[in-house]
Formats: sequence, C-alpha cells, structure tokens
Amino acid sequence: MPKKVLIASESTFRRSFLSEMLTFHKEIVIVDNVRNDTEAIDVIRKKNPDVLILDIEIENKDWYIQFYPVVKFTPIKTIVLTDVNPKDIDGFDVPIILKSYDYITKPNGIWKEELPKIKEALLSKILMADIPKIHKIDSKARLMNKNVFIQQSQKLRTKESNRSSQIEETTIKSNFVPTIEPRLEEYFLEFTSTTY
Repeated sequence: MPKKVLIASESTFRRSFLSEMLTFHKEIVIVDNVRNDTEAIDVIRKKNPDVLILDIEIENKDWYIQFYPVVKFTPIKTIVLTDVNPKDIDGFDVPIILKSYDYITKPNGIWKEELPKIKEALLSKILMADIPKIHKIDSKARLMNKNVFIQQSQKLRTKESNRSSQIEETTIKSNFVPTIEPRLEEYFLEFTSTTY
C-alpha cells in the first residue's frame, strides 16, 4: 500500500518541486500541498496521510511554529526539512524538530540543483515511516559511537537542571578543605607523639 504524503512549505515553488520529485515513486502518493497549519489539519482530517513533509527555514519561526500542535498532537509522522543542522543549534529553540519523526538538513544552494542530493534520504525516511520511533532511536544508538550518543543526550537537558548543577558545584567548592602542607603535618605528628 503506497504511503500518503502531505507537503507543507511557505514557498509555492518548493511545494511543487517536492511534489514533482516524489510523485514518480510507485510507493508514494502525494495527497496535497499546504501552506499553513489550518490547511494541514483539514487535509489530515479528510485524507488521513501517513507522512507530513514540513519544509522550514529556521529564521522564519513565526511560520513553522504554527505546525507544532500538528506535529505534537496528531498521529501523522513528520519529516522536517531544515536549512540548519539541529546539532548546531539548541534543540529547545526548535522544539518542532525534537517532536518530529525525523529530519533532513537541506543542502545550501539553489533548490533545483541541490535538492535532488537529498532525494534518496527523503524517500527512505518516507518509506520507513511505519517503523516505531523507539526502534529508530535504538538502531541509531547502536550505529553511533557511544560517547557521541552520551554527549548528544546530555545537551538536551533543561536549563533548570544546568542551573542546579552549577549551584551544586559552587557549594562543593565552598566546602572544600585545603590540604595541610607536609611540613606542618610532620610538625603536628611530632608534637602529638611526645608524652608528658
């Protein structure tokens, strides 16, 4: 059964380009192209797509933030096409990427020339959309270097937990007892060993 795909982008050109690029595949059916969250919700209710491709520009937060409820509260799998690698920014600044099923970083340059470079990655992510997210995370963890995985996980801590750890460090430093120099220790040892 073919995957039903909904494409959302603020650019008419990019919507039609993505649609043309994906239409040829026999396992993919483009159900619609939308420009805002209202249209997306309407299409989701009427046509029940399997995948939402959300094309975002990080600078235009006002446009893509409207899709956050769609990504968070609907069962549709969202693949975000982003112009900035989420590893290079604070994930809490772009929660839509954290809540999405997956993301692809768009190459820089002219869309017509550069977008076909990510075509295979986009196709594979669409076709794998039935795989539960927990299995994807597990397989990614196995593929990644353990240390890199731990570092990336730690970056996602909240700012509050960072603040509390800084407070704990300050407390530990203030309770620090300096070591006594060896000469003084020897002096006290000699003094205590003397009997009267």
